[in-house]
Amino acid sequence: MLDYHDLLLPYVNKTRELKGTTLYASRTLMFLTPEGTLRPLAIELTRLPFGTKPQWKHVYTPTWNATGAWLWKLAKAQVLSHDSAYHELVSHWLRTHCVTEPYIIATNRHLSQMHPIKRLLLPSFRYTMQINSLARLALINAGGVIGSTFSPGRYCMQICSDAYDQLWRFDHEALPADLISRYLYMHINLCCQKRKKRAPRRSAPGGSLGAKMGFFGKNGLRRST
Repeated sequence: MLDYHDLLLPYVNKTRELKGTTLYASRTLMFLTPEGTLRPLAIELTRLPFGTKPQWKHVYTPTWNATGAWLWKLAKAQVLSHDSAYHELVSHWLRTHCVTEPYIIATNRHLSQMHPIKRLLLPSFRYTMQINSLARLALINAGGVIGSTFSPGRYCMQICSDAYDQLWRFDHEALPADLISRYLYMHINLCCQKRKKRAPRRSAPGGSLGAKMGFFGKNGLRRST
């Protein structure tokens, strides 16, 4: 399930007031194929009451009908727009860059240059504060690239703040809780079991998270449209 309904719904009418843009709240039901790709089966788009128009909600599915096929393509375009915005605002900026800043500041303030933990973290922290500073100047600032190109417009960073409030939890950031919360733990276990059947001597024991495939090798599934 690709669910952006609750996060985007409060901004549907606000975004529609902006010139040249529109927004729906969306839910997408996905099917995991044997090849390991995700295929969309149904897309629900929702619009709140707007002006004299009542609330509108519709579920789109793949069809051979010409009109229905084009409506399905337009529904997928809406979801791709939502997915791109969520990836950049939440997965990329919020969960990769923004939430790392307190760790960088705390590490530099409280650990010496020779501390083994700081030596271990330093390659991951390098240039992050500089990149974030440049992003605040040109990407996520008012009227910047993000606000002028993404569907929510000037509400992009407000949505990012809401996602931090509603979705981000400190106790879900460590392993294996992070993988479990993103439904990847079962997928990794399944891959480990398959590897064990094919090459028992090379696979990790019993689906452990320490498999040679690593934590990032299967960090996402390809989506088939």
